[in-house]
Amino acid sequence: MTDNSRRRGRPATGVREAVLAATEEILAESGVARLSTKEIAKRASVAESSIFYHFNDRLGLLKAVVDTHRPGFRQTLAEIRAGGGSGELRADLVALLESLEAFYLRITPILAAVQSDGELRGRFSDRGASEEIGPRRGVTALAEYLDAERAAGRVRRDLDSLAIAQLLTGVAFQRAALIRLSGPEGVPPGGVEPIVDALLPSLVKP
Repeated sequence: MTDNSRRRGRPATGVREAVLAATEEILAESGVARLSTKEIAKRASVAESSIFYHFNDRLGLLKAVVDTHRPGFRQTLAEIRAGGGSGELRADLVALLESLEAFYLRITPILAAVQSDGELRGRFSDRGASEEIGPRRGVTALAEYLDAERAAGRVRRDLDSLAIAQLLTGVAFQRAALIRLSGPEGVPPGGVEPIVDALLPSLVKP
């Protein structure tokens, strides 16, 4: 896929969604090796030029695929925040960890594609520094949630929110990676609840 190709014309509606779906399918099946504009256009049944119209370049396309999976975690977090701390802390943490794991499970092939391409990896790093994209957004969101819990008196006053947010994000990412590599049997049984139960005593007020 050539990043310098120019966008032309105005494609029909629905093209963007078809291109995103085709990109995700190809990545899941074959990785970045077959991720060409020609292959994507063929799979999506669209004109190749429409890909550049909507996404400009490869990184823009991959970022757009990632963005399609963000709403699940954002919605979970928004619902918990809307409750104003009325929910059970354990249940909230389980819901957040499950939604993060689901998000990482969907985007693991995209991250692998970026890492396997030197140009994409460098540009992702540069753009991540300037646009706040990448895994740290999840860490920041979780840390802010924990800060709110601390302000509400539901967790320890001396809690290191950022450290706990990094632990939770790391757990979600590791579980997603293991499931991608080995299937559901690649992770311990019981889901994320045993992890939350092990961590919870260190979060609550003594």
